[in-house]
This record gives sequence, structure tokens and C-alpha cells, in this order.
Amino acid sequence: MKNRVLESSVSAWPSPAEVESSVSDIVKSGVLGRSDRRAHLLRYLVERELAGKGAELKAYSIAIDVLGRDASFEASTDSIVRSEVGRLRDALRLYFAEADNSEQIRIDIPKGTYRPVFSGAKIHKNTERRLSSFRVIIVGACVCIACVFIYIFGTDRQPNKIDDQVSLSELPYEVVRISVEAFEGKGNNPDAGKLAFGIYSELVMDLSVYPWISIISPTGISDTTAPAKADYVLSGDTFWQGEELKTHAQLVALPKNEVIWSNNLSIKANSETIKSNIIDVSSQIASLLGSAHGIAPELARSRSAQVSPEGLEAFLCYIGLHRYLTKPTDEQHGELRSCLTVSVEKYPDFGDAWAALAIVYMDESRFERNPRPVNDPWQKAQYAIDQALKYAPTRMPTLNAALIFSIEAPTQNLENFLRYSTLLLNLYPRHPPTLFNVGSRAAEFTGNWETGLKLVDQALILEPRPPTSFFITRAYNAVLFGTDKEALFSVQELTTRTSKSELLLNYLAAYRNALRDDMSNYRRLLGEEGLVGNDDIVEHVQGRRYNSELEAAILDQLESAFRLEASQN
Repeated sequence: MKNRVLESSVSAWPSPAEVESSVSDIVKSGVLGRSDRRAHLLRYLVERELAGKGAELKAYSIAIDVLGRDASFEASTDSIVRSEVGRLRDALRLYFAEADNSEQIRIDIPKGTYRPVFSGAKIHKNTERRLSSFRVIIVGACVCIACVFIYIFGTDRQPNKIDDQVSLSELPYEVVRISVEAFEGKGNNPDAGKLAFGIYSELVMDLSVYPWISIISPTGISDTTAPAKADYVLSGDTFWQGEELKTHAQLVALPKNEVIWSNNLSIKANSETIKSNIIDVSSQIASLLGSAHGIAPELARSRSAQVSPEGLEAFLCYIGLHRYLTKPTDEQHGELRSCLTVSVEKYPDFGDAWAALAIVYMDESRFERNPRPVNDPWQKAQYAIDQALKYAPTRMPTLNAALIFSIEAPTQNLENFLRYSTLLLNLYPRHPPTLFNVGSRAAEFTGNWETGLKLVDQALILEPRPPTSFFITRAYNAVLFGTDKEALFSVQELTTRTSKSELLLNYLAAYRNALRDDMSNYRRLLGEEGLVGNDDIVEHVQGRRYNSELEAAILDQLESAFRLEASQN
């Protein structure tokens, strides 16, 4: 009953004029596509809700009144309403993920309903204004109501939970899996390899903004062993000779190994031209595949690619982040820190470089890479993130840096974590690493295991060759809260011998199943990673600042494991 009251109250507070203004902005943005049908659908749903007839919104009435079906329409055999409302829901999520107008009325269509819900700063202000007049009649009651609505519709629109992602089976379109192979760098320029890897990585990010595309790890055209094989393989190379850069890319459709698109260009080797080429390639691919798979045009529009006027040297420095993240070393960290510092000084509005610098600063503390005396890397990271959010607010490096900071900085900020999680999931909804990064942190650091594991599972479904880290969160859940057999089964995929988390989970799973030789082996490997004594392991766990329930469970099992080891000596 409470939820229904709140839901109906939402639609009552904003004035029709304010909602219509928001609807007009959405239509003008182009996010609904060229066809008038989706705009008509949005206006129809909003008008019915504002008229107090939201409860009457059914698939049948929508099909007849908006979508041109006749009286013989049956929702059980015709999915047009579900599909069109699903596409409208996606379009609204994307629009408001990019919207920078905090005064605008937000319109959402929650999963499982056709009724629009309104929220935002203006609702809060209207609520205050209307409650003020009502307070003359009964002050105490109004104060209570005001508190409720301020909590629900605060001016910052802070979410109190991570938005649930629509499961793959419920999407109104098929998810297309593209395996993007790392580009090969050729030519006589010493930075040819770095540039090729950077172009490949930027393409991955730009293609990941499309909600119907999932970029998965390279599988190779002839690879038939992957359990969830790619639908397409994108590959290419770059040849850098003097001031000229020649690029080649091709898209191959599987399983017939048919080349369905290719691109060959000779361009000037400067950052603006290179980035424009990347945007053009991703847009061409999205347009081609969108048409082939029946995707609505508005979902095949580029949203995240960004062109800023930095020089080539600064751009090359920034894209060095991509290779560093694949296999971080102290040497790469030092080089990145030096050149990024110079880059942001010379180009202070280069948002991507600020985001990369924030990650580099955080790694000084997180992994003790090139630490400097009398220095506060977390403070420097905070400033860099603020600049990145100012100049590149929807880019993947920016949001990932902000997400990491919200959880791992000396003072956790779970409200910021929820904000950046929602943005990442709205902007990169089928990107397996993003799903895993948000899901794992939601489970391990906020205790939201249900949503966290759901996101992790979607990453595992999409990714045919997931890295071992994708299995860590499920292992934590099984080792700490499951049966002994579940614990042992869950760590089978954790094979990295330099990951403290994976080694610790293997150690605890071995303890739970009385595998004493395995316990000794994993203690030795933990020692090689700097966790020599019991106190070192405990300090490491406490330093991670997991959710209190998870931390308590880990420490409790560690204490029992330590006692077992002591009894053997």
C-alpha cells in the first residue's frame, strides 16, 4: 500500500507545464529518433498519468490508441507494446544520464509498468511551496510529509540503491557481441604500438555506449572454443610514417567469416583527426549493425565520444593509460604520472587526462606505486576527479576513477558510489568490465549482494572468456556464506598466483575442507605477496574496508584457520 501511495503522489506534485517542458526537451534532443511514434507514445503515457488515469495504462489501450493496432490485438501474441515501451525506457535512461539540467523534471518508466514516474529538483521545490500553504492548517503533519518528500525527491536526486539492470532475456532487442582484437601498430614511429593499442581501447569505449552492443574479450575469427562465441570480430592496424597515419579496420560476421565492413584511411597524425576517425568508425559500425538487427535509430547514435583540442603528445600520454591498466608496472606508472602532469598543465580542459591522472594518483596508495614522501595522493586524486567531471563527465575513465575513489579513499562515500554506479550502468549497460566493477563493489563494499551478484552474473553471461577476477565476488559469497562444497567449487576459477584476494579465498576454501597441504601452499604464496604473518593478513583485510558483515565473516574464518594451523605445529 505504501509504495502505491508514493507512486501516485509522484505524478501529482509537478505542474503539467513543467512536465510538458521536460517532454519537449526530450523530443527536441533527438534521443527518440526521427519517427513521431515514440514521441507520441511518451506524450500519451505522460498525459494519461497527469490526468490521473495512469492506472488505466494497459498494453491493449496503448496498442490501439498509439501504435495503430486494431481491436483484435492480443498482448500474448504481439510484443509491439512491450518492445516500444522498452525502447522508450532505454531512450529516457540515456537522455537523463547525459542531461546537465538539475532543474529539469526527470521522467522514468519503471520496469514492469507502463506508468511514467516524475522526479527531480522542481518537484522538491513545488512540494515545499504547496506544503507551506498547507502548514497553516496542520503544521505537524506537513513537517512529516515534507521530510518524506525531501528524502525521496532531494535536490541532488541521489539514488538510494543501484538501478537494477534489465536482464538480457527481458530486453526488447538482441544483444550483439563484438570481439575487438587489439590493433597492430606498424611504421617507423616509436609510438606506433602505443597509438594502435590506444585506438583499439578508445574504440572499445565508444562502442560500449550502445545498450545493444556488448564488447567482449578477443576470441579470434577461427576460435570455436569460447562458450559464448562472438557475433562479430573487429580487427585492424595502423601504419605511422612521418606525419601520415594509415588506418585499416574490418568487421567480420561469424560464423561465416564474412567481411561485412571495412575502412581504409590516410589521415594526418594529430590528435583531433585521430579521435574524429575513431568516432567515425564506431558510428559506422553501430549504424550498420543497428540496421541489420532492427535497432531503433536513436539507440545507434554516438553519445560518449569526446573531442578536445589537446596536442598529439598529450593524447599519446593519455592513451598510455590503457596499456598500463592491462598490466601495471612501476615504470609505466612513473612515466604516466610525469607526462600526465605536464599534459593537464598545458591543456587544463583535457578531461580524459585528468581522469587518467586520478587513477595514477590513487595507485600510489592502493598499490604503493612510486610513493612520494610528504604527499597526499588521495587529495590530488580528488582534485583530478573534480576536473575530469567538469570537462569529461560521462566518459568511462572519469566515472571509473570517481567510482574507485568513492569506495577506496580514506573516507568512503557510498552516496557518490551509488551515483557513479548508476551513471556507468546507464551509459555502458552491456560492457562486461563495467557490470563486474559495479556489481562486485556493490556486493563486497555496500552489502547489496542481490543486485551485485546479478550484475556480476550478467558480465559472466556476456563475456566468453572472463578474467579470473570476474569470479571473485561469487567466491566471497560462497566461501563466507555457503557450504564447504560450494566454497571449494567457487574458487576453481581463481588461478592468479599474485592476487591477494584470490589467494586468500583459496586459503579459506582449503581450510573449510580440511585440505591442509593446500592451506600451507596458499600461505606460502600469500607470504610471497607480502602477507607473511597472521597480523599482515588481518591488516590487509581490514584495510580493504569491506562491508562490515563481509569483513567480520572473513576475520572469523581466518581466526579459525590460524588456530588449525597452530594446532598442527
